[in-house]
Amino acid sequence: MAEIRVLTQAVADKIAAGEVAERPSAVVKELVENSIDAGADRITVEIRKGGIAYISVEDNGKGIPFDEVETAFVRHATSKLREIDDLFEINTMGFRGEALASICAVSDVTVITKQKDAAEGALVAVNHGKVSKKETIACNDGTVMVVENLFASVPARMKFLKKDSTESGYVADVLCRIALSKPQIAFRYVCDGKEQFSTSGDGSLKNAILNIYGIDHAKGVLGVEHSENGVTVSGVVGKAELARGNRMRQTLFVNGRYIKNHVVSKIVEEAYRNVVMTGKFPFFVLDIRLSPSLVDVNVHPAKTEIKFANEKEIYDIVYRAVKNAIYHREETVVPEKTPAASVKVDTEKSISSPWQLVKPQDKKREETVDRRTVAQFLENTVPKHGEIVFNAPKTENPFRPDWEKEKIVVSKEETAPVNDISEVVSEETKSSENISVEKNEPIKLFADMPECTVEESFVVVGQVFGTYVIAQKGEKMFLVDQHAAHERKRFEILKKDYQERGVSGQLLLAPIVLDVDSSEIQVVKDNCETLKNMGFDIEEFGRNSVIIRETPFVSDEEDIKALAVEVISILADGRPSGLLSFEERLLDTVSCKYAIKANKKLSVLEMEVLLRDVEELEKSGITTCPHGRPIRIEFSKREIEKMFKRIV
Repeated sequence: MAEIRVLTQAVADKIAAGEVAERPSAVVKELVENSIDAGADRITVEIRKGGIAYISVEDNGKGIPFDEVETAFVRHATSKLREIDDLFEINTMGFRGEALASICAVSDVTVITKQKDAAEGALVAVNHGKVSKKETIACNDGTVMVVENLFASVPARMKFLKKDSTESGYVADVLCRIALSKPQIAFRYVCDGKEQFSTSGDGSLKNAILNIYGIDHAKGVLGVEHSENGVTVSGVVGKAELARGNRMRQTLFVNGRYIKNHVVSKIVEEAYRNVVMTGKFPFFVLDIRLSPSLVDVNVHPAKTEIKFANEKEIYDIVYRAVKNAIYHREETVVPEKTPAASVKVDTEKSISSPWQLVKPQDKKREETVDRRTVAQFLENTVPKHGEIVFNAPKTENPFRPDWEKEKIVVSKEETAPVNDISEVVSEETKSSENISVEKNEPIKLFADMPECTVEESFVVVGQVFGTYVIAQKGEKMFLVDQHAAHERKRFEILKKDYQERGVSGQLLLAPIVLDVDSSEIQVVKDNCETLKNMGFDIEEFGRNSVIIRETPFVSDEEDIKALAVEVISILADGRPSGLLSFEERLLDTVSCKYAIKANKKLSVLEMEVLLRDVEELEKSGITTCPHGRPIRIEFSKREIEKMFKRIV
C-alpha cells in the first residue's frame, strides 16, 4: 500500500473545483446565485466561446465591502451561514462558501464591486487562487464578476467539455431555469456578442415564459395554485399540445431553488394520464414552497438534488395540484368518466379526409359535407380519358410515398363524370386487354370473393376498429396494424434515401416560423448538415425563433411544427434510444409523423396497397415496426376452427 500523505492545498482546491465548477454552465449558475442572494433585480450574463474564454456576470446588488473582497475568495468563507443549525433553515441560494474559491482555482477571476453608500469601489484580480491585484476604482453599485481562461491550469479537464456551441446551450438552459424561478428579476443573456434572450423582471411568470419559450407556450399554460398542510405548489402546467418527446421543458423549484427530481416528473406525468399521448412529456414550471426545515439541500455539491423529510405527503400534494389544474381549468380535456355524449365535437374540423366519418348528430350537415368531400376527392383523383398521370396528388393514395413512380391509365373512351367511377387500372396490374366496367354498374368490393390459394397474395376482407386491416391469404387470416405497417414502409424508404443521397426536401409554399428557446436555436445551428440530409431546411430567424422552408413531406402547419420540435429534441438529446441508433431515431420520427394513423378509415384500394407493402417488407425479412412492434399477426384456419369447437 502506498504511503498516506496529505494533499497540497493546490491539489485539494482543484479536486474541489471539479465538484462545483465542472463546466462553464456550473460557473454561471454559482455566480448568478450569488447575485440573487445579493438582492439584485437586474442581472446580465455574457459569455464567449462557450464560456471557456470569457464569462461575465453583472448585477446591481448590494456589493461587497472593500475590506472583505479578498476574504470572499477563501474556501468556506460565507455570509450566509454561522452555526450548524443554520443548515436546516437555509433561505439563500448559496451557503457553503466554496463557489468562488473553486472557480478561482481553475481560472483567472476579476471582481469589480461597490456598495451603495461607498465612495469608491474595489477591483481585485485572482489568478488561479492567488490575489495579483487589489485597488480602488470608480464603478456603479453592485458587482461584476469576470472569469477568463477557465480550466487553463487543468488542461485535462478540457477534453471532457463539448464544443463551444454546446456549452453555450448549457449556459442558456441554466439561465432560463433561474429566470423562470425569479420572474421579478430582469435577466439578460449575451453569447458571442449577440443577445439570446432577456426577461422584463415584472414579476409575471407568464411574461418570463413568453420571453424564453415564445407566444405559443405563454398562451398554452394553465395556472397552478394549491396549498395543503403547510405546502404550497404554484406555477403553470402546459396544455396537451405543448407536450414534447423529452423532459427538457420540465422545470421544478423548491423554495425558489432549481432542482432535479425524477419522482416529481413522474408524478406530474401520471396526473396527465389519458390527456397526453404515450411517449410525450408535459410542459411545467412548478415551485414547491414549504418550511426549510423539511428540506435538506446539502446532499449534492451543485445543490441540484435535495431530500424531503416527508416525501410521500409532498408527492401526493403535487399530484393533486396538477390534477386540479388540468381538469378544473382545461375546457378541452375530458375526464375519464365523462359520458361520450357530453363531448363537444366540431364536425367541420373533424373531417380530415373522405374516409373519416362525421359525428351523426347532425344528419343533414353530415350528408352535405360527405357529398362535397367525396365529389372533390373524385374530381381530383379520377383522370380524364387518355391521361397518363405522374406525380399524382397525395389524396390519390395519401399513405404511399412512392406513388409518383406509378402510372395510371384510363381506358374508357369517354371522360368519366365526377360522380361516376368508370375504370382506373394501374399499369402494375393491367392485363393485355383493358378491363371495362359498364357505366352505372355497381362495383362489387367484397361479394363473390374468390377462394385463395397458398401462392396468392393477401385479399382484403375489411377493417376493424379503424386501425387493423383484416386480410386472407390461403388458409390463414391476418390482422395488420395499419400505422405500424405504413410507418415501417416509409422508414425503409427514408433510410435507403438517407444512406444513398440524403432525404429530398420539399419546398413549402409559405415558410413556417417556429418559436424556440436559445438552446434549441443553438441545436439547429450545430446540426444544419444533419437536418439538410434529413430533408429539412431550418435556420435561425430572429432571437427566439427558427424558420422552416423545406420538410421531407408537405403537411399542414401544425404537423410540420410538431415534427420540427421532435427532430430538434432528438438532436439536442444526441444519444441512441432503445433499439434505434441516433440516425434511425430521426428517420423513424419523420416516418411516424406522416404515416397513416390509427382510427383512420381506409378505402379498399388503400388497404390493398398497404397489404402489398407488407408483402414486400416480409420478403426482406421485416416483420416489425422500427420500435419492434409486430406489423401483423396471423391465425390459421385450424386455429379458428378450434376456437369455434369445430375440431378438437
